[in-house]
Amino acid sequence: MQQIYELVPTSNENSGIKFGGGAFIDDNWPQNPLGENLTLLLTIDNDKLTNSINSINLPKAKYISVFSTYNENRYFLDDIVYFGDDAELDHLKSGFTRVTLTETSTLRENSNSLVPQYLELEKTKLKDNDYPAFSFLSNKIPNGIVACEKLLNEYDFIGQLYSSDIPVHDGGALFLSDAIGYLFLKKKIDDFNNAGLFFVQTA
Repeated sequence: MQQIYELVPTSNENSGIKFGGGAFIDDNWPQNPLGENLTLLLTIDNDKLTNSINSINLPKAKYISVFSTYNENRYFLDDIVYFGDDAELDHLKSGFTRVTLTETSTLRENSNSLVPQYLELEKTKLKDNDYPAFSFLSNKIPNGIVACEKLLNEYDFIGQLYSSDIPVHDGGALFLSDAIGYLFLKKKIDDFNNAGLFFVQTA
């Protein structure tokens, strides 16, 4: 059995974690190499969550923002997936997704900002043979993710985002409603604008 922290909707705007809304960033709104504004998927107020999830290593006094490419007018799935190929990883790292870390508590919005969905943590137990199809935080690699071994020297696993949970276009924020995004943070963060890795996998 493994304890995780499922992300469930709440009306509490001070919960410290949310889908969509504004981002905690100091610089300009991030764009991918095609010049498209990235879509903000998730923000985390680390200090608000640390007391509840001390098993997960979140940097103190910081805010995490997770961005990904989204464009309803073109096929973009290939821009955000990673199944272990070095070319896929290089493509992602060129800016098609981004994980930022900042000390600012000021929210900045963009024209493609999603309506915020505030979340709370609900302790949930996973059986060893479970393949979770929902969003959660955890320090344990879940069943279902593939080819992440080469990432573990540089990154810590933080959690997964299930596309249907994210409130945009019938759950298509990650292109397919059943796509799963995986969030990792760097073990040694030397660039707050490149603090982690976010990628998508599909069946």
